Amino acid sequence: MKLDTQSFTFNLDSIHKNSRMTVQEDCYDTFEVQQHIRQRWHKEKDELLARAYWASEQKQNFALQQLSSVVDYAFENIPFYHEFYSSHGYETGALRSIADFKRLPFLNKGILRSIKIEDFMPRNVSKHSPGMFWSSTSGSSGVALPIMSDLDSVSNNALNYYRMFQQLGGGEFSPDRWIYNIHHIRSWTSSMCGDFPTFTLNDIADPEEFVRHLELLRPIILNLLPSYLPVLEPYSTRIAALGMKAIITNSEASSRHEREYYSTLFKTHVLDEYSSEEVGIIALECPYRHYHPDLDQVYVEFEEIAPAGGEASLASVYCTDFLCRTMPFIRYDHGDIVSIGGHDNYQCKCGKHGRTIERVEGRKDDCLKTLGGHYVPTAIVTNTLDSYFNASPHVESFRLIQRRDISEFDFLYTGSSIDLVEISVTTLAAELKRLLKMDINVKAVRVDSLPATASYKRKKIICEA
Repeated sequence: MKLDTQSFTFNLDSIHKNSRMTVQEDCYDTFEVQQHIRQRWHKEKDELLARAYWASEQKQNFALQQLSSVVDYAFENIPFYHEFYSSHGYETGALRSIADFKRLPFLNKGILRSIKIEDFMPRNVSKHSPGMFWSSTSGSSGVALPIMSDLDSVSNNALNYYRMFQQLGGGEFSPDRWIYNIHHIRSWTSSMCGDFPTFTLNDIADPEEFVRHLELLRPIILNLLPSYLPVLEPYSTRIAALGMKAIITNSEASSRHEREYYSTLFKTHVLDEYSSEEVGIIALECPYRHYHPDLDQVYVEFEEIAPAGGEASLASVYCTDFLCRTMPFIRYDHGDIVSIGGHDNYQCKCGKHGRTIERVEGRKDDCLKTLGGHYVPTAIVTNTLDSYFNASPHVESFRLIQRRDISEFDFLYTGSSIDLVEISVTTLAAELKRLLKMDINVKAVRVDSLPATASYKRKKIICEA
């Protein structure tokens, strides 16, 4: 019988009310699917954990086999890919090296929006085929994309999350320990037939009751949007006393400065997960502040576009979910920009090998622009904003907007009167002028609340230019 993890509310009213929603993963969160994932976890756990620490050559050899397999499968079975790759001269069996793979064209949301969903599915599968599960992207770029998965796809994705929890939890990640998830989605099952239970909350309506709930469940991992971190700051002593192994942030932009600040406050690692609905986990930040792609699940490519300062470079990121056979995203451009570091033979202090992501800069549309159309890394600007305003007693929330005239900026904030924040905004303007290498004007605008974004996610920076 399936464990009802959402029933563990302990008669806390706000917890009960904010845990009644459905999440899109409920369509496959059955006892049978949980049993399948549990069996695979016991069988494959050791190999999954070992693969995360493979040397770069092992990763590349494994990836090449998987890439060749998924490209041939897509070419032979999915109408869109057959036409798309045929127009570029591809034939079955032609992918024999990573160089061959990199000659294939990129895929992006613009292309996907122009085709029928049936053409992005295998010919022998329909929208209503049994054993298929539907989800969608958040629609943060304007239009949500429907995504179809089968049992293999959802179990592969869930196992990758359980591997992440195991890596963070270590020997303390035992079957009786809770995972606490504050989000509108849950990318894994609510438990494995009772093992590794997850409680999902869609919002923190009453922080006091929420912290009390944490104290009752005593989770080993807390997964949340970074915009909840300031809400929990007044309860830092009680949260630190729980001894959680990690707090994972995702879905919204957060800066290294912010995560390091809350790591100290909550006395645990606050680490960022870079992922997407299309392909799952792309990379996880390690305690040494490097993001490591796990190339045994998703093949990640970087195309450098500009230096980012120091030893890092700005790059576009392209992902291939090579284990998927329902709707494989191959050489897929999320529209993100990252700062990259390391090299193929680099080994981090955490033990992982290969190139690293140093910062997730965000969507290209969110990066600030300078004269000549160049990008400025969003994370650098976010770090600057956080250093000025995160601990300010006069600013509760804020957003920096670059207007169509790229020299004009509005600093929207909630909090005290403008005269109490003007000095900080003037100092911020001087720092932005240095970063952008051009004259700018920053106007402080006090508002009752920050306008909601299209995806309802927190955005500290918006570029309208």
